[in-house]
Amino acid sequence: MVQQTLQIATFGQDKEGILAGLRNFPIHKLILLHYESDKKEAEEFSRNIRSTLGIPISIRVIAQPDIIRNAMQHVAEIIKSEKDNFEQILINVSAGDKMIGCAALSCAFVNGIKAFGTTPDGKPMLLPILKLSYNEIISDAKIKILEAIDRTGGVIESLEELTKITGFGKPLLSYHIHGTNESKGLVDLGLVDSERLERGRSKITLNTLGKMLVPTK
Repeated sequence: MVQQTLQIATFGQDKEGILAGLRNFPIHKLILLHYESDKKEAEEFSRNIRSTLGIPISIRVIAQPDIIRNAMQHVAEIIKSEKDNFEQILINVSAGDKMIGCAALSCAFVNGIKAFGTTPDGKPMLLPILKLSYNEIISDAKIKILEAIDRTGGVIESLEELTKITGFGKPLLSYHIHGTNESKGLVDLGLVDSERLERGRSKITLNTLGKMLVPTK
């Protein structure tokens, strides 16, 4: 049985990178990530590829200015809806501007998905990505803590404040945030920053990577 492959590709003025991905990697469905300003071109490109290859194609708009977080939301939705239909998902980051490419690469890193770009001479090049995704490393409890910090604006002035929001006791919060010798906390995972304040209080700040993992509503 042929392995079904979904390609997710960034879209921009230089479309050769997308075509290189179609020529050199398996493809049974294509999803394009693009800015609103590129919507007409993305629709026309999709029609041309669909008529040539006969594969299903869909497009998704990446909103600005929060490009990385919006891309994370779209990729998470794609994985959830398509994971049972495809044995393999690839992300092509070779087209579009640097920001949308960085956003797509971040999505690959967080979700443990293979990504590729193209060399200056147009040859595809697989990029090093973790085989184990962040989402597989981080427990539901840690995600709940990240969501709680995000709802307060990204900063918590004390564990007492976080206790009221999450319902977790201080020892459990300390375990998930600061970790132990056997288990990494959110600080060691690089998802929050911790600062010691007066009277033993801890200021917890959600950083950029942590924000990427917070599900958007």
